[in-house]
Amino acid sequence: MKLSHTQKIIVCVLTFLPFLVVPYIGFEIFHFVMETIKASETHEPPDSVVITGILSFIIPILLLSMLSLGLHIFYIIHAAMNKAIDQTERIVWILLFVFFGAITFIIYWFLRIRNEKPEAPYL
Repeated sequence: MKLSHTQKIIVCVLTFLPFLVVPYIGFEIFHFVMETIKASETHEPPDSVVITGILSFIIPILLLSMLSLGLHIFYIIHAAMNKAIDQTERIVWILLFVFFGAITFIIYWFLRIRNEKPEAPYL
């Protein structure tokens, strides 16, 4: 499976996106906990504030989960269909994707997708 330059850039952005979203989710959880503690010192926080606070990190977690699943599927299919690597290396890559996830996506992108030569256009 050969990718165009634009597709490679899109895959790169999506591959690095979890590393930007996870700190944001951590900040939102910390912010929610601190605000809830602060509000509960004087009065019981309203339900709408609690639900809004929970949604501020639940929605990014759900979106990140869907992105991660999509990346797993993409990288496993790409490795399985990559004619430039032999069967043993394909199996190793797929096992690394399954067990180590996002870290191996970055390594595979740099080693196998970025350095991949584009297909020659049909004349």
